[in-house]
Amino acid sequence: MRTPVILLSGFLGSGKTTLLLELMKELHARELKPAVLMNELGKADVDGRILSESTPDFPLEKLFDGCICCSKKSEISGALQSLLALAPDVIVVELTGVANPEEVVDAMAEPELLNKLRLHKIVTVLDAEHALEYNSIFSSDRQLVRTLRRQLEVADVIVINKTDLVSPVQLTKVNRMIQKHNERAVLHPSVHAKFDLEGVIRGLDPLHQQAQRSKMLKVVSTGYPLAPAGGAGLHEEREQASFSRIQSIVVPLSAQVPLSLYQLEKLLRSQGSRILRAKGYVSLDDSPEATLIQYAGRRIQRERSGYTGPHYLVIIGYEMDETALLEEWQTSINPNPQNAPQEI
Repeated sequence: MRTPVILLSGFLGSGKTTLLLELMKELHARELKPAVLMNELGKADVDGRILSESTPDFPLEKLFDGCICCSKKSEISGALQSLLALAPDVIVVELTGVANPEEVVDAMAEPELLNKLRLHKIVTVLDAEHALEYNSIFSSDRQLVRTLRRQLEVADVIVINKTDLVSPVQLTKVNRMIQKHNERAVLHPSVHAKFDLEGVIRGLDPLHQQAQRSKMLKVVSTGYPLAPAGGAGLHEEREQASFSRIQSIVVPLSAQVPLSLYQLEKLLRSQGSRILRAKGYVSLDDSPEATLIQYAGRRIQRERSGYTGPHYLVIIGYEMDETALLEEWQTSINPNPQNAPQEI
């Protein structure tokens, strides 16, 4: 009896964590016990904290400061085994925005996990507003473009998110682009990652029901239990993964020095397409408490938060002009030199 695994894939800011929150609610409603493995590029944890605050009663493992399919691949086995020890009904793995799902499938096929896990679904979230721009923005990085393409090609389910931000004409173009790379995936247009999750969850049972059914069925090993149905290409020769142009910068902040949301948004937008994502807890000039800031797709959002720890902002970008960013931060946003950003 193997524990099913759902992989959540998609580029930075597409809405993976939002979908994960929706998935957790649905699993709870169906009395299924999930465990979650989250991977973040930076050293600071934002998405994991959001998830824990929203749905606290489930096991959660986190891998920081690297991509799970590259520098963190050696750690995935230990993290998954820790979750397996808690006997979950399903494990959900949220990948970084620059992770290739098939690399993770290979990592989970190590001998110590081979007979303990089975791949249930690969779900890729696509940002309908910006998906058509990626090939031109990242044209000089063949490996990154290939990774974004593979996120589509190996998916069983593709969530076309943020459809409220695009015209019908652009949505048609996005659909054509998806069909070019993957004709078999089930497509779900969505706003805020909301759609009928039945197709993702179907086939999952509580652990005790799995055990009862396994006694009645003769299990035939395929030799590759993690492979999804129809998942051609998972064994193809791969290039060495390298995302050196993706940078993650942590900006430590003072809770006593409030920021202007307008100035913060202006700074992030001034970098154009180079800044892909920003998130963290900051003190704003109209609120003495920590505010959760989320920046994606050149849009900034703020949310109330009960967070009481050190304030910080994580900036994830592509070929950012680090020197210019640091100088602009010092002059426009941060009056305290000791709070200069630190690249990680």
